[in-house]
Amino acid sequence: MSDSLPKRKIWNYQPADLVPYNPLFSWPPKVGQSFNWMVRRWISVSRFVLFIVLGFIIQHYLTPSYEVMKGFSLDWVLSVFLRNTALLFLIAGSLHLYLHSYKVQGDKFKFLKREMDTNNKVFKFNNQVYDNIFWSVVSGVTVWTIYEVLYLTLVARGVVATAPLADYPFQFFVWIFCFPLIRGVHFYFIHRLLHHPFLYKHVHITHHRNVNTGPWSGISMHPIENVIYQSSPLIHFLVPSDPIIFTIHMIMVTLNPAFTHSGFEKIVKKDTKILDSADFHHQLHHRYFDCNYGNMDVPLDVWFGTDHDGSEAATLRLRDRKRKRS
Repeated sequence: MSDSLPKRKIWNYQPADLVPYNPLFSWPPKVGQSFNWMVRRWISVSRFVLFIVLGFIIQHYLTPSYEVMKGFSLDWVLSVFLRNTALLFLIAGSLHLYLHSYKVQGDKFKFLKREMDTNNKVFKFNNQVYDNIFWSVVSGVTVWTIYEVLYLTLVARGVVATAPLADYPFQFFVWIFCFPLIRGVHFYFIHRLLHHPFLYKHVHITHHRNVNTGPWSGISMHPIENVIYQSSPLIHFLVPSDPIIFTIHMIMVTLNPAFTHSGFEKIVKKDTKILDSADFHHQLHHRYFDCNYGNMDVPLDVWFGTDHDGSEAATLRLRDRKRKRS
C-alpha cells in the first residue's frame, strides 16, 4: 500500500488496506455495497450473531419473571448483577486467556508488540489487567445492571411501553439494521464530549491509560463515563421495542468492547479465522487520541475531519492540527 503508514516499531501488525467506512453514506448511493457491508459486519456469522443468540438466552432463561421484577428486591437485583459479571468474565476472560495468557495464536494479527503492564503504578495494584477487571466490574457491570434493572422494572410495572416480537416480528430486522447507526452516532458525539479537557482529565483518562488495550480494557472506565457510554440503549425507554431488543442492545454496548479492545484484528486457530475482533480504526484512536472518535459504520469522523485511515498522510495531518492548536 503506497501511502499507508510504514510499519514502525509501535506496530506488530497493520492491515494491508486503509481504514474503510460504511458506503451507505456515499454519494451517489451505493445500495448493493451498503447491503453487503451490513450483512458482512452485522448479519453474517460473527460475534454479533453470538450476541443476538445470547440476548434470547438471557431474556428467556436468565432473567427474573416480570411478576418478581414489579417490586424492587435486593435478591433479584443482585442476581442480575452476578449474571452480568459472569457474562463479562466469560467473554473478556476467555479472550484474555486465549490471546494474552496462553497466546494460542501468538502475535498473529496483534497490533502492538507490547504486553499488558504488570509493574506500572499508573494502574491499581500496579497491574493493568487487575486494574481493568476492577473498573470493568465495579464501574461497568454496576452501571449496566442499574440501566437494566430500571428498564425491566418499568416494563414490569407497565410504565415503559413495549412492542412484543410476536406482534411486530419485522421490528427485529429494523433494529438490527439500525443498531450500528444508532450506536455510531451516539458513540461519536459522547466520545467527543469525553475528550473535553475537564472530562478527559477527571473521567476519560481512566480508560485512556490503556494505550495498549486488552479484552478487559473495553468497559474499564470511570463510573461517569460508563453512565454516558452505556446510555444508547435508553432509546428503548422512549421507542417501544421487545425487551429482547433492549437486552441485545445492552449486550452489544457492554460485551462487544472486549472484542474491539482485544488488541488483535482477528481471532484465529492456526490458519483458520474464527472471528473478527478489534478494528484498527479504534486502535488508532488509543494510539493518537485526537482522531477516530466514532466507528466505521457511520463516517462522522470523515465528515468532521477527525478521521485517521492508517496512512502516513493522516498522521502528518493530525500532528499539524495539534501544532496549530498549541
